[in-house]
This record gives sequence, C-alpha cells and structure tokens, in this order.
Amino acid sequence: MHSSTELRAKLSPDRAGGTLHRRRGAGLVRRRRPTGALAGWLSVAPALLVILAFTFYPMIQSMLLSTDRWNMLGPKQFVGAENYTTILSAGTFRESLWNTLVFTAITLVATYALALATAMAANRELASARLVRTVTVLPAVIPMVVAGLIWKWLYEPDHGLVNTLIGLFGADGARWLFDSDLALPAVALVSVWKDFGIYALILLGGLQRIPAELYEAATIDRAGPWRQFRSITLPMLRPAGAAVFLLLVFNSFKVFDQVWVMTEGGPGTATTTVVTFIYTKLLTDVGVASAASVVLFVILLLITLVRLRLTSKEES
Repeated sequence: MHSSTELRAKLSPDRAGGTLHRRRGAGLVRRRRPTGALAGWLSVAPALLVILAFTFYPMIQSMLLSTDRWNMLGPKQFVGAENYTTILSAGTFRESLWNTLVFTAITLVATYALALATAMAANRELASARLVRTVTVLPAVIPMVVAGLIWKWLYEPDHGLVNTLIGLFGADGARWLFDSDLALPAVALVSVWKDFGIYALILLGGLQRIPAELYEAATIDRAGPWRQFRSITLPMLRPAGAAVFLLLVFNSFKVFDQVWVMTEGGPGTATTTVVTFIYTKLLTDVGVASAASVVLFVILLLITLVRLRLTSKEES
C-alpha cells in the first residue's frame, strides 16, 4: 500500500513537460514530450536527408574523384592535383570557361534589361498589363530541350523563319548555328527569350514594394521619369535585382541543355561551355571531369560571396 503523498507524487505531471502513463504490470512510467528544438529538427529531417543524399554527398564524391584518374572501367589511380593542372593548362577548358563567361555576360545584360522593361510595363495600371504578364511567362513553361529544338528550326539557314523574315527586308540571312562568331550569341538568345518572364515577375514583386508616395513626392518636386527611375526605382529595386543577378549567373554557368541540343558545343568549340566540357570528359576521364566541376563550384562560390558582400555594404 502506498501513502497518499507517494501516490500524488507519482501521479503529478513531470516538471520537464512529460506525462505519466501506466504500463501493464510495470506501474507508472514517465514519457517525455519532444522539446521545441527536437521537434524542429524532426520536422526538417526529411528535407535534410534529401539535401545530404543528392547535393552534399555527390559534391564530396566529386572532390574525392578529382584527385584520381579513372575511366569508370579499371581501378582508380590517385594522381593528386594532376587533374587540376591538366584542365587549367588545357586550351579546351580555358576556351570553354571563356565561352561560359561570354554567354553569362550576354544573358545577364539582355535578360535583366528585358525583364526590367517588362516588369515596369506590367506594373502600370493598364488594361494590357495582365496580357503582358501572361505572355512573358509563357516561354518559361516550355522545357529547355523543346525550346532548343524550336529555335534550331527557326535558325535553319535555308528555310528557317529567322532568315525568311530577314529576307523580306532584302537582306541575306546568316548561318546562325554554323558560324563560329554567331553561334554563341544565337544560343544565348534562346535563354533570354525563355527565362526573362520569370525574372520579370521577381522584379515586378520588387517594384510593387516601392511606396507610391515616393513617386508622388518626386512628381511634386518636378522630377522627370528618368530622374525618378534613377533615384527611386533602381535603388529600391536592389534586393530583387541582387536575387535576379545571382540566379542569372548560376543558370548561365550551368548552361547545357540548349547548347547540346542546338550545337553540341560546335561549330568546333565555339559554343563549348564548362558543363559540356564536363559531360564529354565523363566518357573518358572521370577525374578530369570532377576537377572541372570543383573549379566551377569554386567560381560560383566566389561570385556569390562577392555579391553578398556588396549587398551587405549597400544595405549598411
């Protein structure tokens, strides 16, 4: 028999937040509730496992493979930093890196300018604003492979729509994808056409966060449209612009689908990018391909850190 004091002590709630439950034949036992931190970790655990399995684990494996010579058939041979020396001294990799930088510059400038113009047009209270928003986003829903095939037909020298339209003005068309000087800008134009609508929506969200009172005050002070754009729109749009900048740079450095579908890196190596270089090297030397992947990762990391540093200085 237990005294009433002992029984109340056993039946009282646990001070740490647990509750008492009776287990058959074992009396009263304490079951603890998960704390707030533990509950939080449990809720994000599935997403963390996916990120670890499909992002960090392949990244670590690429870093390890970058120090080996391996063709996926024979045994691995440790070569240390030789793969990095090979790619940095190889003309093909340097050319692919230069092509990627040029592609990034073209898409960054053209996409941002077109997206900003579209966002400003859609931000106005016009009857056509909804139509502008709808039409500009339509290319984004087309898969990149399909978009590449469509534009490959449009660029066809003899019967393509682009040269046909140029011929209506009495000019001669070009061999867009077969000219080493025109192929890379032609492929970059596909990325601009397909993606500018998505970036326009991001910039549109930034525009809608700008208080209308600022423009009203500027109008009272007799500031013209260009002065308002330079002194109000651009400074207030910096957070959204920074996000667009990083997304554009990341996507441009990782370009592969449209290049491979339209030119396969040709003519020659005129449209060979870093990712197409990695893809072709995977068939012969996984170590070299992994080293190129690590170099690409380091470049993107440096760009991100520099941009975040500049953004933090602007905000402070």
